[in-house]
Amino acid sequence: MKEINALLLTNILCVSAMMAFLSVVGPIIRALGMAEWHAGVTVAIAGIVWIFLSRYWGKKSDKIGRKPVLLIGVAGFALFYFALSFYIDFALLSPQSVWLSLAVLILTRGLIGAFYSAIQPASTALIADKIAPALRASYIAKIGAASGLGMVIGPMAGGALAHYGLSVPLYASSILPLFALGALWYLLPSKEIRQEEVSEPVKIFDSRLRLPMSAAFLTMYSVVSSQVCTGFFILDSFKESAIQSAQTTGYVLSMVGFLFIFAQVIVMKKREVAPETWLKNGALLSMLGFLIVALMESKGVLMLGFGIAAIGLGMIFPAFQALAANSVGADEQGAAAGTVSSAQGMGIIIGPLASTALYQLAPLLPFLVASLAFATLTIMAFLTLRKEAKRAKAALQSQG
Repeated sequence: MKEINALLLTNILCVSAMMAFLSVVGPIIRALGMAEWHAGVTVAIAGIVWIFLSRYWGKKSDKIGRKPVLLIGVAGFALFYFALSFYIDFALLSPQSVWLSLAVLILTRGLIGAFYSAIQPASTALIADKIAPALRASYIAKIGAASGLGMVIGPMAGGALAHYGLSVPLYASSILPLFALGALWYLLPSKEIRQEEVSEPVKIFDSRLRLPMSAAFLTMYSVVSSQVCTGFFILDSFKESAIQSAQTTGYVLSMVGFLFIFAQVIVMKKREVAPETWLKNGALLSMLGFLIVALMESKGVLMLGFGIAAIGLGMIFPAFQALAANSVGADEQGAAAGTVSSAQGMGIIIGPLASTALYQLAPLLPFLVASLAFATLTIMAFLTLRKEAKRAKAALQSQG
């Protein structure tokens, strides 16, 4: 299906660009003379605009179509990613005041997040438009696998290109969305029939989306917390240079992306498994993985913990998106996807701010808190599964 192929390529390229930035953000912040909390604010700002705009983009795609929203999102993402790259290159060559750098990073990252927030709800809604409910988790897992490939390519390329300068990975990454833009333009249909009215408007705290929203928030909180802190963690734990730290961080995140893909492939193959089951199993593995990271004594243990967590995350992401799509009607898919995406945005805000503050207290705390977050999600998924089992049993008894 050419539409799915376009979404796959878009996710690979855009996630690669996002992850390349995360692989060098720690060394860049240090090179600009900024503090760890500046990195937290810089990453968090994307989550702030994500919260406010994901629902907007989702509902907009219900009205004007998936293709226009995707094209606008990817084009804006590419434009402001280049602006961010240009300023960082300039500031590294001609040092600026900390507050000017912070202001520019907040502005550009905020605009990047504003347009990037259009991609996920429109993509998920497009899958819901084309795919039957029973197969949605499998197809969403394909998109997740594409994102996982981006998680491999981005950090690996970012770490390798950092050898030539910390701004080089950013310039290279700003070009990638342009290829996605071309694929979306040529492969997505130009004409779509959209609904102007929906049967039951999706509210910001819609009870039908309670579990997928909780999963989206807790998962993104933990993911972004670990991404922001990993560079600092490696710098401080192994006493490496800025360039070496960027390379090591890139390798670790690439390994995470590879195992993330592996888990997504499992979800793709096991179509008979319910999304709630994937959610429970994935949360349990992620809890264990982040606990191992918190107890890290070597690079090997660090990679083991992140590897286990990555497999769990690969199960969680398609699960909560499929749960959201299956909870609403055909004319609400964009709004539902945007609502769940806004919960992810909340995780992006709180995650880096809380984790960098926790890091100041003790470097292990961000990873311990992430482990506790997944323990909470495991319990929630288990209770939902038990409720569903009781409901199914009661339905069988009433039929008998």
